[in-house]
Amino acid sequence: MLHLTTIGLSILMLGTLGAAPCASLKNGDSELHYCETVFYNGIDSTQEQSTEIVRRDFISREKNKYDLAIFIPSYTHSPAVSSCAAVAGSNLIGFYDRYDEDLIPNHKSGSLIGGVAYSYSVQDDETFAVAKTLYDYMGTDETGTTEAQFVDGIKKFCKEKGKSVTTTSCMSSGSFSFSKAKTYIEANQPIVFFVSGYNVGHLSERDTYDSIGYVLSTANHVMVGFGYSVYSYVTAAGNVTDYYFNVASGVAIKPSGFYNINYKTRIIDALAVDIY
Repeated sequence: MLHLTTIGLSILMLGTLGAAPCASLKNGDSELHYCETVFYNGIDSTQEQSTEIVRRDFISREKNKYDLAIFIPSYTHSPAVSSCAAVAGSNLIGFYDRYDEDLIPNHKSGSLIGGVAYSYSVQDDETFAVAKTLYDYMGTDETGTTEAQFVDGIKKFCKEKGKSVTTTSCMSSGSFSFSKAKTYIEANQPIVFFVSGYNVGHLSERDTYDSIGYVLSTANHVMVGFGYSVYSYVTAAGNVTDYYFNVASGVAIKPSGFYNINYKTRIIDALAVDIY
């Protein structure tokens, strides 16, 4: 795990009103339930969050970035409590609607900018309806959604649209494989992250240091990655590399941003998803 220097910390008690307890087990089932509420009934109802600003001082820096869109689908409105999986699923469907707009009828997925960079549209009634449908298809309730329920719900939704779904784990021997996920991103397949504890932040570059402001939570959560960034530094203490994914977080306070795969998070599973 990488060791970063925290230069600022402020604790925020956000959206506890209306948030359901985040249960990890259900009816004796050993499978983890993902149960962040996100934005529900006009209230940011996420679990307790905190913010941190982290600084990386360097002598030199190199970076490698690959994104599937200049503005990714980053919907946050939730149909009910504990529905982060359904919101993540709607972002995934929203991505593939670019290639078959019958996935979300009466919704314009986005547009090309400058003929090369794609920009996805903001959430509307039609994409919110997708989240509501997925909530039902995934069998979600106040305790959340399992990974198996997430996959089943996506497959049921796509089957009704005449589409097939392939999911491939990006884990290796129980640990997340960045190289696997990188390969699938470059093959135009988003990565669905199933995590226990998450971060999402914004990175600001300077001449001699980078800083990233994080929103953090300990909740079990589902997010979708639509790109990656690798920052390699030569520092006074040696060489360091930071690995990020450009995610649709589903969280209203930071709908999209950098997810640091090695910072205050545990990746339970990560699935590359192809809809065709």
